[in-house]
Amino acid sequence: MKGLERTIVVLAFLALISQTIRHAYALWFEPRESVLDKFDKPKKDIAEATSLDELVRRYEVVRKQVDEAKQGRPNTEPPPTYAEKQEMEPFMSEIELRTAIQDWERKAEEIRQIRFFWTIGLVLLLLGVVIYKRSNLWIGLTLIIAALSEFIYWCSPTFFGGTREFDRLLWNKLILSLVSLALLMVVIWMIRVFEEKPAISG
Repeated sequence: MKGLERTIVVLAFLALISQTIRHAYALWFEPRESVLDKFDKPKKDIAEATSLDELVRRYEVVRKQVDEAKQGRPNTEPPPTYAEKQEMEPFMSEIELRTAIQDWERKAEEIRQIRFFWTIGLVLLLLGVVIYKRSNLWIGLTLIIAALSEFIYWCSPTFFGGTREFDRLLWNKLILSLVSLALLMVVIWMIRVFEEKPAISG
């Protein structure tokens, strides 16, 4: 039993510590700027947006320009293809802003999911420790494993993003990873995973 417990907590510790380091790197050390950014002002403006409402306001303006451009085209002229739109204004800005809004909404939903499922993991952990200490080692250990799995999965690294909401997602993951590590240390102490039984002298 002790061998299984030690294996589980060591693997959980390795996963959480590596994820925590990855989040810290992404927040403070990962390069986010390119020498080409000065040639791509719309994307830079999108990355500097501070809220979803700000992106939506910009999108409304560009969307009106797109609708006007469509109405101003002769009926005999074929509509531009998707590839052509990516090179033409205002279609290019409309595509980039729509993509940024959808990405922001996905990140916001992911933050909600992380907080919800991490809280479920915390409840499982508390139940697991209580059951482990008071009634059944195996049921308690199963709940502790389930809790650690929730912590590890929902705090796993996110690799793509460039908006403020991406930074907020990283901060959530970093903080919850640190709290998960602290809780793991408490569990190790409470269930005495690494405690050695004294040798029986005879």
